[in-house]
Amino acid sequence: MSTLHAVMNRSDVRGLLIRHTGAHASEDVVSAWESGLAGYSLAECHRAFVALGPAARRATPSEIAGRCDAARDRDTGEPTPVQSAASPRATSRDYYRQAGMLGIRAVYAAMGWKRNPDHDLARSVACPFCKARAWAVCGPLSRNRAGVREMRDPVHRMHPSRLRRAQTELERANATPEQETTR
Repeated sequence: MSTLHAVMNRSDVRGLLIRHTGAHASEDVVSAWESGLAGYSLAECHRAFVALGPAARRATPSEIAGRCDAARDRDTGEPTPVQSAASPRATSRDYYRQAGMLGIRAVYAAMGWKRNPDHDLARSVACPFCKARAWAVCGPLSRNRAGVREMRDPVHRMHPSRLRRAQTELERANATPEQETTR
């Protein structure tokens, strides 16, 4: 872009959300949107919301940021270079996830609690039942759309199918090449 725009503050983000989503935004929601749209101007975000049309009510910060980036690419005429590694946002998310895991392990060690290794193993894969992403806790869902019922295991706090998937992936990763050729 040829002109620089001021970065949005909290009241700008709140006004943008109220205008385009039609709902009152809580402080947590405003904080999430503010961090997701860091570096974008109010005008860019407003144009991205308008471009979404009626779907703007269900928009996420990443969708708006993606539309702002696409608009910037169109304005300059040259696309931004594709990064070979993960995006900076994904890299920082992974960094904070790892720091959180280290912090949790430190608390468990300081308190003398025993950490269940199967819990970390289960969290390393996506849940096939509730569709929770890897490293996210399973939702409280006990029956899916197909009517299949699966209660979370109170020890692991995950659905049993998630633990089974993690164990099979671990076995597959640890399998020797001779075992794979005998199938």
